[in-house]
Amino acid sequence: MQWSVIIKYGVGYGLVVSVLFTAAVFAGAAISRDFLLNDYPPAIQERYGKPKSARGRRVAVLFGVFVWGACCVPLMVAAMIGLDGALDDGLAFLPAAVCAALVFTTLTVYDLVVFDWIIFAGLRPRLLVLPGTEGMREYRDLRFHLIAALKGSPLIIFIGLATGGLAAPFA
Repeated sequence: MQWSVIIKYGVGYGLVVSVLFTAAVFAGAAISRDFLLNDYPPAIQERYGKPKSARGRRVAVLFGVFVWGACCVPLMVAAMIGLDGALDDGLAFLPAAVCAALVFTTLTVYDLVVFDWIIFAGLRPRLLVLPGTEGMREYRDLRFHLIAALKGSPLIIFIGLATGGLAAPFA
């Protein structure tokens, strides 16, 4: 098994997805600052005091369609095609599953460390601060973001197994 090739593809494509995800978050926030309202700490949501706007709901849907439909799925297909050509024995279930899991592990770690901890909690750009919540200490709640990342981490295993199962028969 050529693990270094699998890791290279998984982490490499994961970083591409991560950068596109970050750009999409900033674009979404520029259109509607409350589009990710449900992802803010509860105290911030409470002080903001409004439900997600109709515009925010539309932007959240478009964000999901863009991230999953225009980024994740096409890039995962590209990763599997490239990996199939890069491996001496071609693509099989295990390399496909590990590569896909690495893509989403990379995205999860990037989202937690770079986006949530450094950008959101540390730098706190005005575009991501909800009106009326400026200066709240909950923006710096690193534990909140860690717990959210851990709650989403089982998705990594599911995506790895599903991708491995889907990719291997076509290799």
